[in-house]
Amino acid sequence: MSSGTATVFEVRGMTCGGCAKRVRTAIETDLGEGAEVVVDHKSGHVTVTTPGDLDHGTVRTAVERTGYEFAGTAA
Repeated sequence: MSSGTATVFEVRGMTCGGCAKRVRTAIETDLGEGAEVVVDHKSGHVTVTTPGDLDHGTVRTAVERTGYEFAGTAA
């Protein structure tokens, strides 16, 4: 997916590819069809691209459910 609105979030506590996969899966599950999620555990950045408006609370809930710290949008 190349069109849509991308938002970059900061997530703390991820240390490996497995962490990134858990976070990505949780966010994709909660946002449903049409969302694209790219996670970089090294930088702690999670890029979420959606065709419409993105509910940041949904992303926060998914991240926190996996046991990581949601730190809001990345600077």
